[in-house]
Amino acid sequence: MGKSESSQGQPFSSKEVLKKLRRYGISGVLSYGLLNTAYYLTTFLLVWFYVAPVPGRMGYMAAVERFLKVMAMVWAGSQVTKLIRAGGALALAPFVDRGLSWFTAKFKFESQGKAFTVIVGFCFGLAFMLFLIITLLWA
Repeated sequence: MGKSESSQGQPFSSKEVLKKLRRYGISGVLSYGLLNTAYYLTTFLLVWFYVAPVPGRMGYMAAVERFLKVMAMVWAGSQVTKLIRAGGALALAPFVDRGLSWFTAKFKFESQGKAFTVIVGFCFGLAFMLFLIITLLWA
């Protein structure tokens, strides 16, 4: 495909993919959030244990400093993989929509918005607990 063909078609950028993802509404946001949660948890663990491993018993302040450095590396990686994660979220959005509908009905939430809030809270809680436990174990 030449330059003229690609400039005439829709650009394949993270902005464009995120715009398409927004069309799914709350399910699109949840899809992207679930992939972000999976990315941050997995990448944090990989960097902490395999990319830059250190022995335990480093002291609380050193463990917190290490956590901040690892999270900076994970965040930098997230900027590189944003388009891939957005594309994955777009592909998963129809499935997440069905899952959110099921979750809303199964647990008798008044709306998908309330079910969404519970799922997002769970994701944040899971990430917070994992980050806190790992950091404290190395302190």
